[in-house]
Amino acid sequence: MLNFELQPLTEPGRRFVEACEQCAETFAGRAAAADRAGKFPVENIDTLRSGGLIGAAVPEEFGGMGVDSLHDLALGVSRLGRADSAMAIAYNMHLTIGWSVARFWRTLQLDALADQLKAIAAGQIIAIGGTEAGTSLSFPLTTAVPDERGWRINGRKIFGTLSPVTDHFVFAVRVDTGDGNPQVGNAFAPANTPGLTVLDNWDALGMRASGSNDLVLEDVIIPADALIPSGPWGVWNIVELQNLAAGNIVLIGAFLGIAETARDIAVEMLRTRKKVPDADVLAHRSALQHGTAEMEIGLATMRACISRTATVADEYFARTSGFDVELADAHQLMKEFQCAKYVVNRTAIEVVDKAMELSGGAGYFSSNPLSRLYRDVRAGPFMQPFSPNEAFEYIGKVALGVDPDQPLPG
Repeated sequence: MLNFELQPLTEPGRRFVEACEQCAETFAGRAAAADRAGKFPVENIDTLRSGGLIGAAVPEEFGGMGVDSLHDLALGVSRLGRADSAMAIAYNMHLTIGWSVARFWRTLQLDALADQLKAIAAGQIIAIGGTEAGTSLSFPLTTAVPDERGWRINGRKIFGTLSPVTDHFVFAVRVDTGDGNPQVGNAFAPANTPGLTVLDNWDALGMRASGSNDLVLEDVIIPADALIPSGPWGVWNIVELQNLAAGNIVLIGAFLGIAETARDIAVEMLRTRKKVPDADVLAHRSALQHGTAEMEIGLATMRACISRTATVADEYFARTSGFDVELADAHQLMKEFQCAKYVVNRTAIEVVDKAMELSGGAGYFSSNPLSRLYRDVRAGPFMQPFSPNEAFEYIGKVALGVDPDQPLPG
């Protein structure tokens, strides 16, 4: 029988997706308990290490799997999302940092980047501290100021996904050098750096096992070369746009996986269950056939959207091995991703909602996996960048040729 699920396009990607599928079998058995407890399943990290997935995006010469295709990385994350969506998004936060470091290394050939890639391939975990309450990604309020020992950082991050098991963090910071022209930059700090505290406070509607705790930085000192400025504070720059687009193209694969599993649960139920007084299974009811068709159309839409956008991104990055590209082109890439994100996130919610509806009352019980999928899938729209309202504004500006950094009137 023909299978229309997305397939990898490269040989490293094929090995990666197969490894993700094997890990997913193990994750599926742990997901429900981790969700109920609201705790990150630490043992999953050992499973990822044993499958070679910690260094999936690291070039082979440094001991990694050498997966460079965003299309194939998104497929692997989708396979994990079928089994444990919280684990899929958590893994993505590490996976795509490795991809970005590898891309920097190919262009810059710096020894420090090579050392990072070797550490990742050896099993070290890197996570992102980017999001803050009351601001956006271009305007981090966490500050980095010069110190005789390097940089002193103060601030607080939210949604610190993967934080319970991270070896190193990358923090988005406002770099204040005293000249009145702050920069935005990325600061690297080991998880055990004095002054850096990971709170145990993640308690959310869904993605309950993602370990997305708050991160508090109080006079955290890092060496001078552990901070990389990327451009003026509050203004989009090429590096930031490219990295955010790439990482999040992979991330939306998790929501495809959620929808695929919800569809499978609903279809299996309709194929096997009967309801008195009918003598046949529920699959023969026309209304339920119609609902199933809606799910199939949704999955076809999501698969086409992810495959097309990820392929376009792969072609873009293959043409732009360095960073000497036009800012306008980076905005066009981000615009295309934002269109895909909106379609995939909203369609995933619709598919899961339809699966819940087709299940009758069965999916409403906490013991049914649909109840977890129903909660987890709702995390997609507000994940940055952007929330839906912000996305429409950004997409419209880029399409109309309006500078996305232009403030709203008034």
